[in-house]
Amino acid sequence: MFRIYKGDTVIIEGESPLAITGIDPDTEVAKGEYQVVRFDGDRESERVDIPSFKTLPIDVETVTISPQNNNLKIGDTRQLNIEIEPDNATNQEVNWISDDESVATVDRDGLVTAEGVGSATITATVDGISDTATVNVEEPEEPEGD
Repeated sequence: MFRIYKGDTVIIEGESPLAITGIDPDTEVAKGEYQVVRFDGDRESERVDIPSFKTLPIDVETVTISPQNNNLKIGDTRQLNIEIEPDNATNQEVNWISDDESVATVDRDGLVTAEGVGSATITATVDGISDTATVNVEEPEEPEGD
């Protein structure tokens, strides 16, 4: 049987292989921050430093934009929202792009501005995973005259 210590605290014990949990993803852990011992009843071997390691990042699995279909008038704005799964993915940086900025532009926070008549596709990409939303833009209605 084995025990893993962090300082004087037993983190886990059991048969090999053991897993250290509760460390943030993409984290450097220094040599000696954790130690391992072999034990039999009350007898423990000397502590041995676990070598330095880096935890793995958590990859993005899906990206979802909402709302997916947007009908706007020239000059209108609409906030697009993004859902990243899993929500604890290491990379949360979203890259927003409009395929036709003469129709609709999008800022770095997903705020769309209707610029001209037509249809544009807005793409949000996180860590190589993308989703799209459609923006249809029409002329604003003319105010009725007296």
